[in-house]
Amino acid sequence: MDYKIGQVSKILNIPVETLRYYEKLNIVHPIKDDKNNYRLYEPWDINFLTECKRHRSLDYSLSEIHNIMHCDNLEQYSKRIEEKQIDYNHKLKHYTLLMKKNEELGRDLLNIKNDLGAFHFTEQQNSYYLLHRYNYSYEEKDDFHGVLEAWLNYLPFVEILVEMQMNDIINRDVTNDHAWGFSIKKEYVEAFNIPLSDKVKYIENALCVTTVISVGEKGSFSLKLLDNALEFIRKEGYQLAGNVIGHILARVHESDGYHRYIKVWLPIE
Repeated sequence: MDYKIGQVSKILNIPVETLRYYEKLNIVHPIKDDKNNYRLYEPWDINFLTECKRHRSLDYSLSEIHNIMHCDNLEQYSKRIEEKQIDYNHKLKHYTLLMKKNEELGRDLLNIKNDLGAFHFTEQQNSYYLLHRYNYSYEEKDDFHGVLEAWLNYLPFVEILVEMQMNDIINRDVTNDHAWGFSIKKEYVEAFNIPLSDKVKYIENALCVTTVISVGEKGSFSLKLLDNALEFIRKEGYQLAGNVIGHILARVHESDGYHRYIKVWLPIE
């Protein structure tokens, strides 16, 4: 018995447009009725489409499926299965770390209001960062020799970073110079073999005071937002010991306006 394309669509829950696309890719070859030009599918064709649907659920591309169904011998098919297993393992590692990263972000967001204007002693985690914008001027992309593009491919694990030089912070009454870029924890660099270069800086473990600052609309970023943190450090008998970095936690619209919440780490000694 032959089946029209609409009937096959209902049997396999595959949209008619998708069935036509599979035909275009030569995955399945329905015959056409000479009288009305309708496509007619035999049970054999439906078997092929079922196999196609199964392999799509296993995350094979349509070109791979075409080769599996029309070209591969048993040895070649087995090789594809082995390669797919390697791919699954890579994705498992990626999503395991992504879940961890998302949990960290969730905790940070829940703590923003409590950390805003509060100060905590902590140890900064080992990480790498690179800068690509100084105040409002970007560096040329070619200056990074592909490293910046590679980092952008790992944005779930890459933080948007601001760096404030210690000398500029000390002279914040007369300057507001700062730089923007990206940072990534050492564990992610090692997990994904993310490339580094002489443009990349390394952050060693160091005693820090951390807090969250709130920055408003465009042009409102100021080194003076660190005033309260610096006063806290002075009162506790410490002094600033290096450049300050911050990560943007959220850009949101509150009832009183636009906010950029930035978690900052101030190294101390």
